Amino acid sequence: MLPLPKPGRSRRKKLAMPDPLRFQVLTPEKTLLDVAAVHSVRLLLADDAWLSVYPGHAPLLAETVAGPVSYVTPSGADEIALAEGILCIDGGVVTIFTGGLVDAPATVHAVSSDKEDEVVEFDRLAQVLLMTLNAHSEGVLGNDSEVA
Repeated sequence: MLPLPKPGRSRRKKLAMPDPLRFQVLTPEKTLLDVAAVHSVRLLLADDAWLSVYPGHAPLLAETVAGPVSYVTPSGADEIALAEGILCIDGGVVTIFTGGLVDAPATVHAVSSDKEDEVVEFDRLAQVLLMTLNAHSEGVLGNDSEVA
């Protein structure tokens, strides 16, 4: 028989809350936004599904559409309207690689009349993502390390 816990003590381990998110919005030219201590991020993916990201979210790579991206910090909710891009969630960091800002959130469902332009833009964004990830891995692994 197991001994009873002492009064005022519990046998349950307290689960640590995940650290708040870091939210970044990057363009090929500059960083548009870099916010620490973010509680959540909400955005629309290319498959027309809304995604809410909270601390502890699994790694994810996805395409986003033009429109509003909302985020919540300790000081309140805020929103930024972005062009389509690529979302990367990894290790508590939410990064959106995008072409820039858009004028109004009304562009959420804007569709390009030329499918070829969309493919070219997606390829460009994918290249930016790959270059950024390669630069990051070189910084972490060093220039003489190889990835198998």
